[in-house]
Parts: sequence; structure tokens; C-alpha cells
Amino acid sequence: MASDFRKRKINLLREEMDTVDIPVSTPTKEPIHRPKIKKVKSKKSLKRRMSSCFFIILIIFFTGTWLVLSADNNSFLAGVKNSYLVRQITHIISSKDKHLKGEKNDRINFVLMGMGGPGHNGPYLTDTIIIASFKPSTKEAAVFSLPRDMIVPLSKNDYRKINSIYTIGQNKEKDGGGPLMKKILSETLDMPIHYFAAVDFNGFVEMIDAIGGVEVDVQNSFKDHQFPTADYKIQTVSFEEGKQDMDGLTALRFARSRHGNNGEGSDFARIKRQQMILISAKEKVTSFNTLINPKKITDLFSLFNKYTTTDLEPWEAVKLVHMSKGMNSESIVSQSIDDRPGGYLKSGYSINGAYILQPVAGNYDQIKLLVQNIFDLLEVNNENAKIVIQNGTEIPGLALEALNHLDQMNYNVLRYSNADTQDKIKTTIYQYTKDKPKTTHSLEVVFQTKTTTNIPLEYSNTVVTSDWNIVDDKGEYEQLDFLIILGVDQQINSNIEIITTIDPSLLNTSTNSTTDGIIEEE
Repeated sequence: MASDFRKRKINLLREEMDTVDIPVSTPTKEPIHRPKIKKVKSKKSLKRRMSSCFFIILIIFFTGTWLVLSADNNSFLAGVKNSYLVRQITHIISSKDKHLKGEKNDRINFVLMGMGGPGHNGPYLTDTIIIASFKPSTKEAAVFSLPRDMIVPLSKNDYRKINSIYTIGQNKEKDGGGPLMKKILSETLDMPIHYFAAVDFNGFVEMIDAIGGVEVDVQNSFKDHQFPTADYKIQTVSFEEGKQDMDGLTALRFARSRHGNNGEGSDFARIKRQQMILISAKEKVTSFNTLINPKKITDLFSLFNKYTTTDLEPWEAVKLVHMSKGMNSESIVSQSIDDRPGGYLKSGYSINGAYILQPVAGNYDQIKLLVQNIFDLLEVNNENAKIVIQNGTEIPGLALEALNHLDQMNYNVLRYSNADTQDKIKTTIYQYTKDKPKTTHSLEVVFQTKTTTNIPLEYSNTVVTSDWNIVDDKGEYEQLDFLIILGVDQQINSNIEIITTIDPSLLNTSTNSTTDGIIEEE
């Protein structure tokens, strides 16, 4: 089957990128600092964590081993063919004292991008944008998927869709698109982005074909009647539920579909499909049959060299591969920044007609808190603290918002409801036990307040669990770890906007993902 894949000619001009965008720019309103309590309604954090192993694929394998081989040195190719790869790798590292960027601070950050590439309309618009972080001391990894329609500041009062930044850099910056994307993300998230890697869709297809395709367990059957063709028309693609083998072109369609039915028309669903493809590819690349096959190794090396751009140096790639040995899917945390109900972003159309996503809070503080504290989440999940949330205000839905946010990060919230009184100004977190230190710190970061062990009688564990009938599997009252009483300090004014927008519902749009017909400014 792999041979058939390789023999088949791929012409991705049939698969034109389905989006071109226009820049959006407007004077920004003064950001109002709000404590972070936003949320994403999701019960699938563990599945996302498992599927997020694509970090291993793109960084360790494609950006690692293949970059080493493609280091403009013919002896590398000979070394692979003659099983001398280890010697070649060892030769590259001249000093054990060399450090990767970010290594001394115990966090190395990457931005990974997928794009159409030459031959496509909008060849450098990044259809996929992922921030990946690696913590050397614990071999933990974290990934964030960013939607292409999210706006970021190119300069003061000049906001652009994030998927256009690489293009702007390619057209106007001396160093190109990668360095500009790193700069913009570093400034927006207040966190250094040390490296970038960009691959075009031609390379994606041919890499999948080179390893003999991938096996994917499709979770939902769906049809997409608006999948683009090369001549600016549309076609229908469909997928049936269940396990199936996919060649490169099929895998690309599965990963890129944006207008599917049966719940598959959102950016969140598309991100999940991309992760499914890539974890399957990781399994194929790391299989014994691939690793002992010199032809497959050299084919992958050639494709990576042809289709991928990165600023990771060969010795850095080698060291990264070495440092990441032993990392597994249980050490990976995954988050998606999106506009689902209770999410970090909200959608709208700018006054010049561009579909955009911008922070709900009117600034990037919530997103910064999540990204900067992501590595606490794995230990928080392991602590599995039992949490109850009460709305101590007259603000409707505030407890549900807090629940959605904590649920996204896989906290164990047992119950949420209104408090007996709704007169709380400041949020209070009551701590019943002292053996959940990571959860304690994380909740303090999320709600921007300190926990307290000074618990009034009316909020004692016995009173709360008996009044709300919170029992365990044996029918006995639970021992809670935290009770969160929300105050008005947690309210976020969702009317605050960085860029003035028109609500998509006022335009009778059928999907919150479409930007068809919008032209990107060159």
C-alpha cells in the first residue's frame, strides 16, 4: 500500500486553501483588567491530552531527526543508509555545555504552523497554528491550538488575524514570516517563543504517504458540502464513523474540513481531527518497521527538507530528541483557545467584513494566565481535588461560567449553584484540606485571590455537603477540598471589544467559521 501511495501523483492544486483574510485594524479601547474565570464547556480534556501527542511528531521526529539529516551535509544521508545515524548525531554536538533557548528557564516554547504553500491561493496563510511547550526537568509537554481567525496586535492599534502574520513577514520583513510570528506571539502572550516550524500541505500529504498512510478512528460520520477545489468551486467530502486507513490526501481533507455537519463544523472539532491524524502518524513513524527501513527514513528526510522551514539548528534538534526521551502521552497537557460557549474568545464581523475572534474580556489577560501556568494543570489533575462552586452575586450564570472554565482544565467540580445570599463583593476560596498544594496555587491564579482555612460554620464541610446532599458512591457525605464563593469581582463585561464587531447572528450566517470571499491585502 505504501508503494501505491508513493507512486500516486499528488497535485494539491486541487485542494486550494479555503480562506483568505483581510487585515482588521481599529483604535483599541483601554483594556480593563478582569480576574480570569472564563471557561470552555468540555468533558473531553483527557482525550485531548492523549491526542495531543502530535507535539512529539512535529518537534521530536520531523523537526528533530529529519532536520539533523537535512543539515546540508551529504554524509548524513550516507550515514542513514549505512546505519551510522548515531555517529552522525554524536558528531554534531560539540559541547555538552550548549543549551537550547529557554532550557535554563525550564521551558522551551515553539510555534508550529501548517499552510498551503506555493501554488495555493494565499500560500503563506497559516491554516493551523499551535504553540507547544516542553519542560526538560519533568519531560512534560503542553500544547495550545490557536484559531486562525483570532486577532493579535501587529503594532499599536493595528490588529490582524493571526493566520496572516506569517504572510506579512514573508512579504515585508527581512527575516521572513517565522521570526515575525514568534515576535507577535511573544508580545501578545507575554512569554518568549523560542523556535518555529512551518510545513505546507504538500509536505503533509507526501509525508503521510511515505509512511504508508495512517489508521484513524473517525468518531462521527459527517459530510462537508463546501470543501474547496482548485478552481474556486466547492465539492462534497464525507467520512464514515469507525476505524479506517487514510492516504495523505484523505487525511488532509479530514484534518482541514471546516463545514461538516453532525457537530464537525467548528474549529474545535477540526483541531481534534488534526490531532487524531498526527498521533496516528507518530505511531507509524516510531514503529519498528519504519525505524529499521533506510528507504523510509531517507524519504522522510527528503520530504522534510523540501517542505519544512524552521529555525531549529541541527545540534538543537539532536539535543531536543535526547532530552525528550521517555516522554509519554500522560505527560502532555492540551488546551484549545476558541469561541465555544464559555470560551476565551468571541466571534463577530469587523466593520470591513472580516470574520474575527477576539478575547471575551477585551484583553489577553485570561489567555496569558492559562498559557503561562499550563504546567500546573497536570499536577492539579493528579490531585483530583473535590470542588463546589456557589454564586454569591446576583449576576446570572456566574457559577456556570466558573464551572465551564474549570471543567476545560479538568478540575473535579462536584456541584455548582447559587449561594444562600447574593451580596458577595470579593470571591472567597475556602480550603478544607492542606494536601492539594498545586490546586490551591492554581485556583488562586485563576480567581486572583488567596485561599483561606478560616471557615465559618455555615460553610463547613458538614453543612455544605448535607444541605446539597453531596455524597460519594457509598452514600456517605463527601469530604470536600475547596468551596468557591464567587463575588462580583469575577464579572467580565463581554461588551468590551478590542475591535468593534457586528454579531454574526445579525448576518444570518450558518457557521461561525466561514470567511469565504474575503480578500487578503498583499
